[in-house]
Amino acid sequence: MVDSKTFWDKMAPKYAASQMRSVEDYEHTLARTLSYLTPDMRVLEMGCGTGTTALRLAPHVLAFVGTDQSSEMIRIAREKAEEAGIGNAEFRVLGAAESAQLDEGFDVVMGYNLFHLVPDVEAVIDDVYKRLKPGGLLISKTPCLADKAFGWKRFLVKAILPLMKLIGKAPDVRLWRLEHVDRLIADAGFETVEAGNFPAISRYIVARKTA
Repeated sequence: MVDSKTFWDKMAPKYAASQMRSVEDYEHTLARTLSYLTPDMRVLEMGCGTGTTALRLAPHVLAFVGTDQSSEMIRIAREKAEEAGIGNAEFRVLGAAESAQLDEGFDVVMGYNLFHLVPDVEAVIDDVYKRLKPGGLLISKTPCLADKAFGWKRFLVKAILPLMKLIGKAPDVRLWRLEHVDRLIADAGFETVEAGNFPAISRYIVARKTA
């Protein structure tokens, strides 16, 4: 079994070269997210990976900070930003817990395909709430691998995941249902503005800090 940082460092080159599974769902996610962004916003994306989403969104805001625990992911993201000539995107090697404690006046915090991988996710979401600006947004998308929308595959994942983790082929993963994500966000004090499933097993939520 390998630790999470080592796992994602090893995965980085393959992750960067991999093909997107559902371009249509990804573009819809971007479109919905962009509808909430304005040119004066400061945005944080936790778990940014190799920066694909960050570099699509950064040109639409004032400043964009992407963080990831994997130094290899961040190295690739920085290279991509330089090649694309995007100067308002900054990438830092930080885990989710450290990222959630950044007190830099963010208007929006994002986490795509992240929260089911974070051991202390409840504390992380609480910290995000505390540090967001009043009225700030949390935008997330989370695979729910135990939900009935995943069909029979949810039973297969539950059966083989422990073995995959043991041999270093999978990270720690929370097997959630869709309602688990809703509860996580609500329990932190956020008010849900928009929610949807695209694809069916991924819960997309836009939530506002109410105080």
